[in-house]
Amino acid sequence: MQAAAFRDKKGGNRGDHKDAHDPDYENITLTFRNRDQPKGSHLAPVNQAQPRPSSDPAQVPAWLHRAIMSLFVLLALTFLFFITLSILMLLKNSEMSRELLSLKRELWNATNAAQEGQEEQRTHWRAILQNSGEAMKGISEIKIKVQSGNEKLKTVAAEITQINKNTQKILEELGKKMSTQSTQ
Repeated sequence: MQAAAFRDKKGGNRGDHKDAHDPDYENITLTFRNRDQPKGSHLAPVNQAQPRPSSDPAQVPAWLHRAIMSLFVLLALTFLFFITLSILMLLKNSEMSRELLSLKRELWNATNAAQEGQEEQRTHWRAILQNSGEAMKGISEIKIKVQSGNEKLKTVAAEITQINKNTQKILEELGKKMSTQSTQ
């Protein structure tokens, strides 16, 4: 019932006034009194609390506005600093990437040159080994020929000695025959 009275007082159900003609409807009027005031007393002096500062922006101290603005400026500068730092990092990263790619190409070229040099060195060593093998073969053939020549020379010297002896014998026999023929 109190809710209905409250609605009636506040203006709820304006189009429908049948609550006013309803026999269960009561029009209750509430009177408010100061709670600090004792029941039997009439108006007593009211102790007023200190007024709270309102939250109206005009009443906020100026230093607070300056401090908040300083914080906003500091935040904005920090944000700009981090953006600048990020940009510098990206630029440095891009520069380092280019340098790394350049170093990679140089390393690739050096590796290829080293591999080509090693292959060329292997080819030269094979040629040297082949040539030295052929030279050793030729030297051993010459050595064999020299040894056989030495043996032939030894036999030739023996043969020459034999020929000299035979020639001496022939000469002696000729000398004897000539002397015998001349004596005859």
